Amino acid sequence: MTATTLDRPARSASHEVPRISVLMAVYGRADLAVAALAALAEHTHVPFEVVVVDNASPDGGGGDGLDTAVPGTRVIRLPLNVGFGSAITLAAMHARGELLLLLNSDVIVGDGWLPPLLEVLEASPEVAAVSPALSGGNESAVEVGSVVISDGHTRIVPLEEGWDGLRPRAVPYVSAACLLIRRAVFSGLGGFDPVYPRGYYEDVELAFELRARGHLIVCDPRSTVQHIRGASTQRARAIELYEHNVGLFRQRWGDELARFAPGSGGTVRDRDSLTVDRVLVIDDRIPQTDRGSGDPRMARLLTRMAARFRGASITLLGVDQTHADRYAPPLAAAGVEVADWTSSTPEQWMAARSGHYSAVVLSRPPNVRRFRSVVERTQPQAIRVVDVEAIDAVRDMRKAQLLALLGDERAGQMELAARQEMDAAADAWKWADVVTCVSDEEAAVVARVAPGARRVVVAWAGPAPAAVPPMATRSGLVFFGGFMSGEDAPNADAVRHLVGDVLPILRRSHPAVTLDIIGADPTASVRACAGGAVRVVGRVDDPATALARHIVHVAPLRFGAGITLKLVDSMAAGTPFVTTSIGAEGLHLGELTDLLVADTADDLAAKTARLLDDPEAWEHAHLGLRAIAARHFDAATFDRSVDELMVALGALR
Repeated sequence: MTATTLDRPARSASHEVPRISVLMAVYGRADLAVAALAALAEHTHVPFEVVVVDNASPDGGGGDGLDTAVPGTRVIRLPLNVGFGSAITLAAMHARGELLLLLNSDVIVGDGWLPPLLEVLEASPEVAAVSPALSGGNESAVEVGSVVISDGHTRIVPLEEGWDGLRPRAVPYVSAACLLIRRAVFSGLGGFDPVYPRGYYEDVELAFELRARGHLIVCDPRSTVQHIRGASTQRARAIELYEHNVGLFRQRWGDELARFAPGSGGTVRDRDSLTVDRVLVIDDRIPQTDRGSGDPRMARLLTRMAARFRGASITLLGVDQTHADRYAPPLAAAGVEVADWTSSTPEQWMAARSGHYSAVVLSRPPNVRRFRSVVERTQPQAIRVVDVEAIDAVRDMRKAQLLALLGDERAGQMELAARQEMDAAADAWKWADVVTCVSDEEAAVVARVAPGARRVVVAWAGPAPAAVPPMATRSGLVFFGGFMSGEDAPNADAVRHLVGDVLPILRRSHPAVTLDIIGADPTASVRACAGGAVRVVGRVDDPATALARHIVHVAPLRFGAGITLKLVDSMAAGTPFVTTSIGAEGLHLGELTDLLVADTADDLAAKTARLLDDPEAWEHAHLGLRAIAARHFDAATFDRSVDELMVALGALR
């Protein structure tokens, strides 16, 4: 090993097995290679080795510069120029790392370039290779992969503005200028095909061979490197080689290319040319994960679809773009395309992508009403999905019954409206090919009125805190739920009922009891509950941890529909809850029902008091609820439901 004079982070000693083997081919311009390797050493913080093949450089390979650029660099000097592909294949024969980094001598990496790429490979076994976005500097477009058109030529896909800069995406082809690939996969192919002389199209061939074997290539613009394109090759010679090799590629892949339409590379259709599964999801808004109303479930559904089906294209069209800058980036980073339609209308945005999607998911009744005809007109080929986040008609019918008991004159009109809403919902379910529901109970309702629709239950996976504290370290009561639906929604009514009816009864036996109300967008009536032992906290960053600080979660819901997601969160946090029969629907409580469910203020107070006073009862509920969460609402169960949904949409894992 040759010592280095550069002050760089320590790398693998010769006896260590590196994580990554960096492979580089050079032909002259050793100064570029030295600069590239120096940047690599400065910004790479996992063990790696470097193997450089010098293709008979006219300048002699730069003397000792390449040998000393990075500790342990091995330089193989050839007596003739065998071309890029053969040189890299030779270098791979000397590699010891689990992963190979194919690195051009004119690519400069920067801080943080590697972690996103490793994240993609570690999360997705079907991904064989991943590349950063390539920036040419100055005014050049940032490149996020390329498409191959019918005559065999390639066209780069430029990075779009906005959230797209955070979205990893499967691509038809990506340059090998900076490509991290699994060594087992590359070796299994025998390296680059040597048919292409002197470079150009080895990487296109590689992409097609990988795809033919069921592998994916991903470009992740969360990592961007500088590519001084053409700095190592004279332009005239490069064009000559490129055109020669295009002809070879056409000869080898003509049957495959015949299926491709001519394209410019600049359209969405070109970008997704090899993507069979293209799913458009339309919802009220970009999911606001800290605000309830089904938003956390939708966000998880989108991100898990993207993560588990890397070869699919998952697009979200949020009708309301409020707070997009807060909530869109995490979705984009997970691989979800978040549509920005603000320069037109959602309908115009869909029309511009006519015929593009293999499936369209409409979530919530207002979106079914608004976009049903638009889907029929612009996406007639798509599988139609209606997502039943909750059966609003059931919720409104229950609210009408509550108003009738309270003598509210609005009850009759609300009951009529609820019946009309149920008729509209039934019509939508019959229109759909697939209906997704949050519980078996709601799926049974759909089955009764739309027996021809395929039903998939996609419930929720409650996020658990890192550590679940025991009862002795907790204190007080909590109510958790978002209030963005307003004063007449279930959560605001439940808080008023809790503070006005249940808490006064409980205080007779527990005068020191405290209540925290957490959840975003508290309404005026909820804020008015603050005072004394009642604290209105509002939005919290980590609801699971907040729930785990309290002894009992009290959720006296008097109307609603679907699974109460906040109670699933409470299960996962190990926080026993007391709720109503309506709140308990779909939660699989079994024998815990007698301990946790009540429908009058007196019984709600009594069952809360028991959990506060009886550690054995609390522990029984605590362990029982966590077991239910692990059985019915864990991440693996949710992922299985995502797989079932995607299979219903024609996708295969």
